[in-house]
Amino acid sequence: MMGALHRDIATIIVVGLALVVGGLVGTPYILAVLVIFGMVSILVLSYRTITTMGGWSFAHVALMGIGGYSVAIFSKAPFEIPVLAAVALGGVFAAFFAAILSWPVLRTRQYYFFLSTFAAGEALRQCYIQIKEVTGGTAGIAFIARPGVLPDPSSAFQFLCLVAVILVLLGLFYAALDASDTGKKIKAVGEDEALSSSLGIDAWALRALAFILGSFGAGIAGGLFASYNGIMSPSDINAMLMFKIVAACVIGGTTRFSGPLLGLLFLTLIEEIFRFVPEFVPMIWGMLVIAAVIFSQRTGGGFRLRKVTNA
Repeated sequence: MMGALHRDIATIIVVGLALVVGGLVGTPYILAVLVIFGMVSILVLSYRTITTMGGWSFAHVALMGIGGYSVAIFSKAPFEIPVLAAVALGGVFAAFFAAILSWPVLRTRQYYFFLSTFAAGEALRQCYIQIKEVTGGTAGIAFIARPGVLPDPSSAFQFLCLVAVILVLLGLFYAALDASDTGKKIKAVGEDEALSSSLGIDAWALRALAFILGSFGAGIAGGLFASYNGIMSPSDINAMLMFKIVAACVIGGTTRFSGPLLGLLFLTLIEEIFRFVPEFVPMIWGMLVIAAVIFSQRTGGGFRLRKVTNA
């Protein structure tokens, strides 16, 4: 297992270095693509942590919004918290909300878990729209600053370096969790909850832990998105981004730590190849996901549902 941990550590460090080197030698367009890739990488790695407990949440992007709005609100007057601290605060808030949400949604299984997290995510998105006094409604909150720790906050390359550092740190955390005894128990619960419970493992607590820690990463990514774009609005919390995260995990598989990253790389390449006809990209992604699910069913790997439904 230590071999697997070393491989995962090497993977995340290589990805971080590749982002920096690519941004250093690439064009401004490639630089912008790499920044987005780095932030979505945080989303897929944190999402994979949730899938290890056996459930595929559809609230991940909505929880990302908590991080985005945290930066939008707390980096401005009257709070004026440093942006990077607000990003961290957004991760904590997303994790806290996930802890509250876990009580009802983790009582559901399989398709009901999909539906309950989808409903929770949509309810959260409606809150972003309806509570206009706080979130700015459909217009959102604009003029969000970038982290002041950057020597030149307007530099996209420096922002990419910051994203790469945060991606590596979070990746190391999730890799360590994956290889730990707690991570093994979470995966055991995901494989067979009834058997795990019969052995004295607190299945519900471990599932909640995976959900909370994965949501923390979503909140961090949301804060980075808001700071990079300079605006946070409900339109940033869209089904297309949620589908991209799920598709990356389905195509790359979640058994290995590097699987979602490879899936995201493949989807990004497809997106860039067809960027002159972007209306075809969702259709191609959908076909790839269907092919991956069919292949997975035949081989018994990658995308899997929970085997046991009782806690």
